[in-house]
Amino acid sequence: MMTTLYLIRHGETDANVAGEWQGSTDSPLNARGVVQAQALAQRLAVEQFPIAIIYTSPLQRARQTADIIAQALGNIPIIPDPNLAEFHLGKWEGLSYKQLRDEKQLWKRMREDPDFSPPGGESPRAFAMRLLNSIQTIIQKHPGEHVAVVGHGGAMATLLALLINRDGSRWSDYLMPNASLTQLVFDPEPRLISFADITHLEDVGNLKTWR
Repeated sequence: MMTTLYLIRHGETDANVAGEWQGSTDSPLNARGVVQAQALAQRLAVEQFPIAIIYTSPLQRARQTADIIAQALGNIPIIPDPNLAEFHLGKWEGLSYKQLRDEKQLWKRMREDPDFSPPGGESPRAFAMRLLNSIQTIIQKHPGEHVAVVGHGGAMATLLALLINRDGSRWSDYLMPNASLTQLVFDPEPRLISFADITHLEDVGNLKTWR
């Protein structure tokens, strides 16, 4: 039985605008992020997407997005899943992407050693395993159903790279804007139907580049 997942990145936050890594920091949506989530929710409702349940990262920005969508779809159930949380960088959270790239050389270190972890953070391998465990559990619990999964830019990109390419290091191929919609089916192998759709944001706006 073919299961359909709708991968949704949370709406915009102030840290997204500033180009700072939030990770496990529990930050809320900003004003535009709320409007983005509402625009996506309205589209899902108007186009009658047959979503039965929502799984979400428990972090506030994702949970807010999930709550707005659930309400628009008739208060469908929401299940928070800690395994969907963003990549935890420990003491390096709050740094800019430029600092992480140039000063900490995070991306280089991760490519060279999947077990490298920042101080107080987690390794790429541990991050990948918890994401895969989450999705595998969802697929097993909901055969033949349509399920929304609300999460984060880094987590969603890594997850797609793992599912489509079997290589989490290719996450940069799957970066998606805030409040974007990606459709994936499992029959039983994963197949990408649409990626990073933001047509519902035409009158709302979004960041020009992924941060």
